[in-house]
Amino acid sequence: MKPLDEEVMPILNHSDEEWVLILERTLKHPIEDVWAALTESDQLPAWGPFATDRDLVSTGPVALSHVNHAEENVKRQGEVLTVEAPHLLIFKWGNDILRWELSVSDNNTILILRHRFTDYQMAPSLAAGWTLCLKGLTGILEGKQMPSMAGSNAVLYGWQELHDEYKKLFESEGDR
Repeated sequence: MKPLDEEVMPILNHSDEEWVLILERTLKHPIEDVWAALTESDQLPAWGPFATDRDLVSTGPVALSHVNHAEENVKRQGEVLTVEAPHLLIFKWGNDILRWELSVSDNNTILILRHRFTDYQMAPSLAAGWTLCLKGLTGILEGKQMPSMAGSNAVLYGWQELHDEYKKLFESEGDR
């Protein structure tokens, strides 16, 4: 499965001991709807890789559990670090930091995800997973009944092909 034409290919940056995976999408939906999908605990598992024990609308601890990933069926402690509704959400997922930025342009919402992590080998996997999750988010926002494409279900929706494509992309860019 190749990324959709309207999708921007992920970018991988390296800084100090960390890597930052950047994915950007233009969504044809109001910023308030996108914000709700990113922060409301009842919406997150419909498109994302984890479920939360609360809405992500205030700072503080949050329990995160993987969606469709039996061997990872353990709640992990996370922490919401920054909330500036409806433009910025930053939280810890294990040792990783997820930064969601939303802005408005021509009645569209520009979503930028910056996933900060330390293990370079995870880059293609994270890029493939987030590509599928963002495809699910787009479908949910369009009112479609979307299957969960996260966790072990991801392989059913082209995760391996995306992983291999992103691995080649990142290696060819010399980002190691």
